[in-house]
Amino acid sequence: MIEIPRACVVADQIAKSAQFFSFGTNDLTQTTLGMSRDDAGSFLPRYQEEEIVRQNPFAVLDQGGVGKLMETAVKLGRSTRKDIKLGSAANTAESLTL
Repeated sequence: MIEIPRACVVADQIAKSAQFFSFGTNDLTQTTLGMSRDDAGSFLPRYQEEEIVRQNPFAVLDQGGVGKLMETAVKLGRSTRKDIKLGSAANTAESLTL
């Protein structure tokens, strides 16, 4: 599982021994944004009102942050293992459009 930002930036090294990457998008979102999914309900609506975030990042992938980390991981992984398989533990397929 690719669940923390560091795993994304060293994906070329991980791909040396991995045949697939499965992205844990909830954990990756939590560690990238520094916010707990469990606690987000108490402040996320206000963040959306103030336009700090446009959408709930646990429902729709944060393209500018988490999405870029995932893209980096895919590029680095494929630089080492061109046939690496990809998967995700995302809530919805629509949230994974990179």
